[in-house]
Order: sequence, then structure tokens, then C-alpha cells
Amino acid sequence: MIRPKWTPVAWLADRMAVLVLGLIAGFLVGLSFAGDGRILPAATTVASTDGPAPSPVPPAPPVAAQGVDGPIPPQVTARMRRGGVLRVGVFGDSFGNGIWDALYRQLPTSDGYEVLKFAKEATGFTRYRTLDLEKRAYEQLARDPVDAVVISFGANDAQAVYDDGHLYPLMGDGWKRVIGQRVDRFVAAARSTGAVVYWVGLPVIRDPQLDADMQAMDGFYEAHMRRLGVPFVDSRPLTLGADGKYTAYLPDSKTGRPVLMRTGDGLHMIGIGYQRLTSGVAADLRRYAARVRQAAGRPAPTPTGEPR
Repeated sequence: MIRPKWTPVAWLADRMAVLVLGLIAGFLVGLSFAGDGRILPAATTVASTDGPAPSPVPPAPPVAAQGVDGPIPPQVTARMRRGGVLRVGVFGDSFGNGIWDALYRQLPTSDGYEVLKFAKEATGFTRYRTLDLEKRAYEQLARDPVDAVVISFGANDAQAVYDDGHLYPLMGDGWKRVIGQRVDRFVAAARSTGAVVYWVGLPVIRDPQLDADMQAMDGFYEAHMRRLGVPFVDSRPLTLGADGKYTAYLPDSKTGRPVLMRTGDGLHMIGIGYQRLTSGVAADLRRYAARVRQAAGRPAPTPTGEPR
């Protein structure tokens, strides 16, 4: 198959279309909320064969795994002792907004949780000229420290990244270097309050080329999370149909009957779809909350047994 040749104008128009659809879907997802994936442990020039080679960056040393079964940081115990709740912060783009709503419903206040939304649509690691995610995260967590962080980025990052006067193509060596450094620093910011961290990967996308880009980025993110000791939630198995392809209808967790879980843009999900992606994270955080309450000498609240 011969693919059409992309001009810079056509490429920008295509990515702008994805962004517009993402913004629209973000609003629709907010109104929509009413199988088994894996949580894995853990003057501008174009950089090309004609451009400057990216500077070699030695790999960062592995970070000790930090998860729900590891030591409880003293600041987390102290916050539980004072407030009696496990505070969960959700970072991301429009997907992050959906992840926040899902966890907000799965971890209700009446059960001893506070789920905070730090996500912002139309953001990403390729867009630091618009918003520096690392700086914003430190500012947010200084105001509202949390005990657990859930991250979901990537919907807006299937594009080149501008850095230090150069435009590095998607998934090229320069792109991986720049985005990898930003991801590493962002995770460090997320951990600055003693929080355990999860990264939720991207679901299957309807458009084949965009899905291939997203899958490649997810592999990159997963490798970074493994090195950083961050559990990675592989969303693809949860969003594939029985034929192994994209489908808007997926089995309901209780009845097994197919129900609509995707929005019409072929990118985002509706409320029940996001809850499908976060059920494993929610279960882990309930277990962690029980350990933290025990360490803080706090009695467990009487659970409602039902999500919001």
C-alpha cells in the first residue's frame, strides 16, 4: 500500500483536526458519565539525517519500585492521621479528565477518598511552549498534596516536538530524548508528596495510522514506567473487540452484554468506558488505603458498596 505524501500544511491540518475533536469529546465525556487489562510493574530546523544529531543521554538509574505494597511514606501516614481520607490526584489531557471522573465514582468520599482533578484538555509533553506540565504539577501539588497519582497523557502527543530550536519527528531519537526527559521529570514531580504513581495507557484508536502512532508511544511510555518503578495499565486489551479490532461496544462487566463505551470521534470513551480502564487501579488504591489507615490508626469508614 502506497501512502499519500504528507506536506507540512496537510500534517498540521490533520493534527489540528485531532485536537479539535479531542476538545469536543472532552465536553461530551463530561456529560456522558451517568475484560481484563494488565497493570504492569512498573529559526526552526527539522532534526533529520540532515540536521544535528541528538546529544546522547545516558540512561537514568532505575528507581526503586514504589507501589501499594511498598513502604508507606511518613507524609502519607500523617495526612491520613489528620484528615482520614486517601487523596488521589489525576493528571492528564482529555483522557485524564475521563480517568478522573471514573475514579471519582469508583472511590467515593463516603468511603474515605478524595479524588482531585489536575488534568487539562489539549495538553501534552510535546506542548511545553503552551504549558509546562512539570512546573504546573509542582504548583498544583504544593497547594494540594496527594497520596496517589494517576496519569494519562498521549492523546495530543502523536506529533513532532519542538525543543532547543529544532523540531524532532514523532518517535525519532530526538523526540524520545526530549519526551523521555520530560516524562521522567513529571513522574518525579508526581512523587514529590510521597504519592504512589500509576500510568494509564491509551486505548485502541479507530483510525489505523493514529492507532499505530499511539501504540508506539504507549510502548515508549511503558518502558519508561518500568524503569521508574511505576505500574503501567495496558488499556489496549480492555478496548479490543472479540475480533481483536476497534469497536465502540464492549462487554459490560456485570452482564457481559455489549454496551456503548466509545464516543463518536473514535478516540475517547464515555463514562462506563473509562471505568472499565480504571477498575484495577481503583482496587489497588482501596487496598493501599486500608494499609495507610491501619498505619495511621484510623478506623475504616463504613463502605457504601456502590460507586457514585
